[in-house]
Amino acid sequence: MILTNLSRTLHKTQQLSAGYWVLSAVSFCLISAFYPAAIILAAIFFWMASFKQRSKISPRNAKQSLVLIIIGLFLTCIAWLNNQPIAFIELMQGNVFIVSMLAGVSFLTVISQPQIGMDESLPTGKRSIISTFVGVHLFGAVINISSLFIHADRMSANRPLSPAQVVVLTRGFSTAALWSPFFAAMAVALSYAPSADLVLLMAVGGVISALGMGITFLELKRGLTDAKFYGYPLRISSLWLPSLLTLLVFVLHQLFPSLSILFIITACSPAVCILFLLKKPNTKAILNKHVENKLANMQNEIVLFLSAGIFAFGLKMLLSEQTFFGLFSVFDATAASLCFLLIVLLSIVGFHMLIGISIIAPIVLPLHPDPSLFAFVILAAWSMGAAVGPLSGMNISIQAMYAISSQKIMRWNLFYVCIMSAIIVAVIFSLNSWLVSG
Repeated sequence: MILTNLSRTLHKTQQLSAGYWVLSAVSFCLISAFYPAAIILAAIFFWMASFKQRSKISPRNAKQSLVLIIIGLFLTCIAWLNNQPIAFIELMQGNVFIVSMLAGVSFLTVISQPQIGMDESLPTGKRSIISTFVGVHLFGAVINISSLFIHADRMSANRPLSPAQVVVLTRGFSTAALWSPFFAAMAVALSYAPSADLVLLMAVGGVISALGMGITFLELKRGLTDAKFYGYPLRISSLWLPSLLTLLVFVLHQLFPSLSILFIITACSPAVCILFLLKKPNTKAILNKHVENKLANMQNEIVLFLSAGIFAFGLKMLLSEQTFFGLFSVFDATAASLCFLLIVLLSIVGFHMLIGISIIAPIVLPLHPDPSLFAFVILAAWSMGAAVGPLSGMNISIQAMYAISSQKIMRWNLFYVCIMSAIIVAVIFSLNSWLVSG
C-alpha cells in the first residue's frame, strides 16, 4: 500500500510542469535567507526543472555547462584530497539566488509591456534614435530581454531590421546592465560584493549609459542622410512602473537593511505582479500561463548559472591555499581595469561573461577588494561583453529570431565598445581614487 502511494506521488511529481519546480526553487531560495539549509532544496528543484526540460537546452549551452561542471567538481576533488574541508551548502548554492532573481523579475513582463499598435506608424528620423534607445533601455532595465523582443518585433514588422536599428537596440539594452537592479549583471555583482553601494553603482552606471547613448546618436547621425531610421515611440506615461519598482527597492532596503537587495527584488517582483493582477477576473489563469510558459523554459539560464557556480566554487577551493597564483597583490585601479578588460576579451572570443567573472572572482575576493569597485567592474564587463560577445544571451537571441549573425553584431559594436571601454577604465581610476580618499 505504501509503495503504491509512493508510486502515485512520484508519477504526479513527474507530471508537474517544470515551471512549478522553478517556482518552488524560488520559494525555498527566499526561505534560505532565514533558514540557510533551504538553499539545498532550491538548488535541487532548479536542477530537476532543467532535467525535465533537458531536450530544450541548446547544444552549445549544454556543452559549455557540462565542461564547467566537470572542471568545477575536478578542482573540488583536488582540494578535498589536499585535506581542505568542502562546504556542501556553498557548493550547492552557487548562483542559486541569481537564478531566483531572474525568475522573480520575469513576473514583471506580465504587467509591464510597452505597446504600439501594428497599424500605428513608427517615428522616423534622427530623433527617433533617442526615443528607441531610451525605450529599450528603460524597459529592458526592468523586464530584461523581453523588452528587446517587443521593440524589435514591431520595428521589423514591415521590413527587416537595419544595421542602425540593431545597433540602437543592442546598445540600448546592454547598457542597462550598467545600473539596473533588476538585471542579471547586478544580481551577479551583488552576489560577489553584497555590501556594494547600490546608489553609487546606479548613479555611475546611469551616467555611463547616457554617454553610450550620446556616442551612438553621434555615430548614427552621420549615416542617416540617405536612409530613414524607423524607431520606436517612447511614451512617458508608460514609465511609471519602472520608476515605482526602483523606488520600492530603495525604500525597502532602507527599512530592512538586513535583507539583501537580491532578496528584496526576488520577493517584490512577483508580489507587485500579483497585486496589479488582482483586479482582473482571470488572475490565476494569467499567473499559471506565466509559470508554465516562461518559468518552465528557463532551462538555459539555469544550467549556465548553476554550472558556473560549481566552476567558481571549485576554482575558489583550489586557490584558497595557493599564494603563487596571484595575478596581483592588491585590487587597485590597475588590477580592476585588467579584470574588466580580461572579461570583455574572453567574451569576444566566445566565453559568456559569467565564465570570465567566475574565473576572476576567486582570484580577487581573497584580496578583500572594495565591494563597490569590484561590483562596478562586473557590471561594466557584463555590459560591454553583452554588446560584442557571440555567446551573450542578447546576441544569440537576435541571431535566432531575426537571422542576424553574432559576428555582424560584434563588428557593428566593436568600435563603440572600444570607446566605451576607454571611458570605463577612466571611471575605474576615478572611482578608486574617490573610494580610497572617502
